[in-house]
Amino acid sequence: MGHTYVDDIANSRERDQFVRWLPGIGNSKGIRCCKYKEYKSQVPAFIVLLTRVINHKHHNPWDDIIDYNSSKIFYWGDAKFDPSRSYENFEGNKTLKIVFEKWLDGKWSEIPPILHFSKKAKGSIVFNGLCVISNVELTWFEDVGKPVKNYRFELTILDVEQVNVNWLLSRVNARNSTEFTNDLTPKAWESFQKGRIDKLRLHKREILKKDDQLPEEGSDEEKILNTLTLLKPVEFEAVLVELFRSLQHVNHNIRQTRLVKDGGFDFYGEFNLPFPFSYKIEFLGEAKKYARNNPIGPGMISRLVARLARGQYGLFVTTSYYTKQAQEEVLGDGYPVRLYNGLDIINFLRELKLLNGSGINHAWLAEVIQKKPNV
Repeated sequence: MGHTYVDDIANSRERDQFVRWLPGIGNSKGIRCCKYKEYKSQVPAFIVLLTRVINHKHHNPWDDIIDYNSSKIFYWGDAKFDPSRSYENFEGNKTLKIVFEKWLDGKWSEIPPILHFSKKAKGSIVFNGLCVISNVELTWFEDVGKPVKNYRFELTILDVEQVNVNWLLSRVNARNSTEFTNDLTPKAWESFQKGRIDKLRLHKREILKKDDQLPEEGSDEEKILNTLTLLKPVEFEAVLVELFRSLQHVNHNIRQTRLVKDGGFDFYGEFNLPFPFSYKIEFLGEAKKYARNNPIGPGMISRLVARLARGQYGLFVTTSYYTKQAQEEVLGDGYPVRLYNGLDIINFLRELKLLNGSGINHAWLAEVIQKKPNV
């Protein structure tokens, strides 16, 4: 996981560590399936998913999200605007939907492993983990200006740091289901075959490095964060409040504080847990629009914690990142605080479909910053 491999089959087969190591996956699609040689099945021996985050000749309108904090990857299916066929008739969508249906039916032994990679630069890829599909939703996005229905698959990253290529190839050559497991099979995959999901343990990645909290330097995503840092403090706070408020899968109330006498925090509200829980959790939030090289240290976190009353939760949001000491203070002392970094803000914007090309939806941004905070 996190290692970069050579993806250059067109120029050097000898150097290539992707298509050459995983023969049968092809060299173009984002959803690549490697079939069994003899075993008859509706699904392939294993699946490789690729997220491109660089410009490419093949248009890809979907933004995938990789979130190690929750051990989740949100991956769009392969449907694009096509008047002649629906989202269900794209090959990648067909395969992943069948895999998810087997998950719903509890047919664990028939489910193939899924490997997810990111392509951040020409000639190389990064391995993000061994995954299983844990949910799917039908939603829409815009492709060449047209609304398109598509599946978005929720992948859970398993607690596996390394995957042996020979294990994958042994699956391809298996003659029956009893040959799917051998000495090379990851322990977390053996657990999954018994119906238990051992997701990536948070403690392995809970102390995040700077590069894990920010988009790549010089990227379009960094320019988006720079745009936010140019806002006035009250405008930036209004943007964050609107982002939280707009998330569809979260049931909560959130409000921006007064311009003066705000009590030392920038927004507040409560999470509303639905039936059968039916209770509220109050939270206080602080927002800091800092430049890339200006991190949040432990002192600022301590000040937020000091303002929390019994039973309250804290949310700290920044366009920058958190130092190792700040993260250790939250984790070591068990503070009821969630830290949101610059990359988290980008993921919020993606989730709400507020990114237009290389920037933020300007009409939405202008409308939000014109609103006055609640008084």
